[in-house]
Amino acid sequence: MYDVTVAVCVYQQKNWLHRCLRSLSTQTMDKSKYQVIVVNDDPNERLEDVIEVFEEHLNIKLINNGKNLGLPTSLNKILKASMSRYFVRVDCDDYVSSHFLSTLSNFLYYNSGPRVMNTECNYQAVACDYFKVNETAELLSRHSAEEEFLANGIMYTYESLANLGFYNEEFKMREGHELDKRFKEKYKIHYLRMPLYRYRMHPQNRTNNTDETDKYDNKL
Repeated sequence: MYDVTVAVCVYQQKNWLHRCLRSLSTQTMDKSKYQVIVVNDDPNERLEDVIEVFEEHLNIKLINNGKNLGLPTSLNKILKASMSRYFVRVDCDDYVSSHFLSTLSNFLYYNSGPRVMNTECNYQAVACDYFKVNETAELLSRHSAEEEFLANGIMYTYESLANLGFYNEEFKMREGHELDKRFKEKYKIHYLRMPLYRYRMHPQNRTNNTDETDKYDNKL
């Protein structure tokens, strides 16, 4: 049983995975309290060599999809395999501060569930600010998660996601936006003014496909 499950999904971006996992292996949270589940969504790519590097440093599990299933289905596979109180998604091309997991999980521990006496302080998710970085990790700009939504780096209580039925697998893009819409109809999210997430900008970013993003934006 863990406090946090970190979801990392990989599709044709293996080159960034080492940096992502390295940031997760240096967390201030005790290693026994969190697990990292990696889903490989490209049946033509092998990730075992990267995973093996971190097996001594992380509670890490690899799931290989037999075929390309898409991001929301891969995230749901991780959720169904999770044994944790909290869930957070970190994209394989991104990385996080060493205080990322401990800060977000501590906030939820004291501001959700039976420890909360005031319903005004009962949150089922917490997000942090983020830096955009370039391919060589140079800082480009700081962003507010409240003002500029980012699907990654949001820590949820497992129960809230389970009650919502997890990710909508019909949304092959903007799955995080669709979840956020349903989530806010029922639950509260808190925004920390702490830039603990690093969002990498590069030519292979999924959001560069504006035709697809526009298609799913119109469905929201």
